[in-house]
Amino acid sequence: MRKTHAAGGCLLAAVLFAVPVPAAADTTITCESRNFRYSYCRVDTDRQVTLTRQRSSTRCRLWDNWGYDHRGVWVDRGCAADFRVGRNNSGRDAAIAGAAIAGIAIAAAIAANKDHHDDNVPSWAVGDFQGYDQREGGVPVRVTIYPGGNAEGEANGQRFTARWDNNRLTLGNFRFRTEKWGNGFRAIDEADRSHEVFFGRVGGGY
Repeated sequence: MRKTHAAGGCLLAAVLFAVPVPAAADTTITCESRNFRYSYCRVDTDRQVTLTRQRSSTRCRLWDNWGYDHRGVWVDRGCAADFRVGRNNSGRDAAIAGAAIAGIAIAAAIAANKDHHDDNVPSWAVGDFQGYDQREGGVPVRVTIYPGGNAEGEANGQRFTARWDNNRLTLGNFRFRTEKWGNGFRAIDEADRSHEVFFGRVGGGY
């Protein structure tokens, strides 16, 4: 019985630490790109982030050298600032925290039987990249990949969203297998191996 309780306690602790701490109303954090390198500040943003004070001499521009997802705020290339995260609704945050605690047993069961891929993006694949699709006549393709696996970019003047999962980048109907290449990566179309795009990191390596 003691062994069962010990195992359950370890699993409970693992799940508790895996769940992002809910952001309080108008929580403010500071996130800084030191030496012009990429930095990710983990916090539950509730997908609501506002830059309130710029601390760097480098101008911080949303989706250029700073941005966010539901798990945190990222900065890059010299941006340092204070960010207000979460929605101004403490009651909602308390409800989220209560629901997380009430459902911890279910979460533990899921965690024991399911692979999670929220943080499956290797460090070399996070950031801004530029490539040229020779199959489409040398069309320039720019893509930004975030730590959580979400991605977005632009090709031939058209914006798109994408998803990185298990070293695969999915863009619409295309699915590319990726591998590290220089300071970027090579993307190979899984449906046609002759269709590949080489992406180099924009602004140098990390």
